[in-house]
Amino acid sequence: MGGNGAGKTSLLEAIYLAATSRSFRTARLEECARRGTTAFHVALESAGAPARHELTLGWSAEGGRARALDGKRGRLGEQLAAFPLLAWTEAESALVDGPPAVRRRFFDRGLVIERPAMLAELGRYERALGEKRALLARGGSDGELTAWNELLASSGATIAAARAEFVDELAAGLGVALAATGLALPAIALRYRPSPATATSGADEILASLARAAAAERARRLPLVGAQRDEIEILWDGAAARRSASAGERKAVGLLLMAALAHRLAASERTPALLLDDADTELDRTRLERLMAAFAPFPRLLVSSNRPEVWPASAALAEVDVAALAAAATGPP
Repeated sequence: MGGNGAGKTSLLEAIYLAATSRSFRTARLEECARRGTTAFHVALESAGAPARHELTLGWSAEGGRARALDGKRGRLGEQLAAFPLLAWTEAESALVDGPPAVRRRFFDRGLVIERPAMLAELGRYERALGEKRALLARGGSDGELTAWNELLASSGATIAAARAEFVDELAAGLGVALAATGLALPAIALRYRPSPATATSGADEILASLARAAAAERARRLPLVGAQRDEIEILWDGAAARRSASAGERKAVGLLLMAALAHRLAASERTPALLLDDADTELDRTRLERLMAAFAPFPRLLVSSNRPEVWPASAALAEVDVAALAAAATGPP
C-alpha cells in the first residue's frame, strides 16, 4: 500500500526487471536508472518450488545490460524458466479493447513460460520479419522475397499451431477461474484468428498465402500476411468484449484471463509469481473480493493499491508500507 508516488510500481518493476531482463514500463533500460545516475542493479531471490535461485540484472551507460542466474550469465529462456512471472500493469489495461498486439503479447508470454523453446521460435520469426520489412522497403528481388517467405512460413506454422492449442487450453481454464469467483458474468470465450486463416494447416498453406499477397505487399512496402497479424478475440456473450463490456467489466475480464493463465501454468508445473499493479482501479469492493478468489491458490502474489479501504479482509494479503521499504533499502535521498 502507499499513496501516489510512493514507489509501488517501481517495486514491482524492479522484480520484473530481475526476472525478465525487461521493464514493463519502457523499452529503454536507461530510463529505469534512478534520476541523476548512469547505472542500476537489481537482484531477486526466489525460494521454494521448484528450486531456490538468484536472478540479477545490471545496466550501466558504459557496459549495457548484464543478467545472471545464480551468478552465471545464461540465456533469457533459462531465466524465465527459473522464475515464471506474470504481471498486470497499465499496459494490460488495453488487453480487452486495445490493438491485437496487446493480446498477442499477453498470450505469448504465457506460452513462452509453459514452452520455453517458443522464445527462440518467436525470435526467429521476428528477425526474419524484420529482414522482409527492410527488403520490401528497398524493393528487393523476387528471389530474396521468396527466401524470407519460406523462413516465415516454416516458423509461422509452428507459432500458429502453438497459439491455437494454447488459446484453446486457456479458454477451458477461463471457465474454472470464473467459477471460482462466483461472479454472475456473461459467458466469456476466446477465438484464435490466425493470419492467414489457414495457418494451422501447415507451412505450405502459409507459403501459398504469402505468394498470393506478394504483389500487394510490394505495392504497400510492408508485410500484410503472417503471425504478426494474428488476432485473439475475447468474446463476451458471443460479441466482442471491447464493444459490449463496461470499463469495470473489461478490467474483470482481463484479471480473469490473468488468473486462468496462472492456473494453466500451474497445471503444467510452472506455477508463476504474480504482480498486480493497481488491481483495484475501476472495480468496486464486492467485485474485487470475488476476483481475488481466483488468485487465492497462488502464494507468490504481490498487489499494489493506493486505496486500502477497498481491499476486503478475505483477500488475506499482508500489507507492506512501500515508502518505508524504499527508505530502508536506499537510505535518505
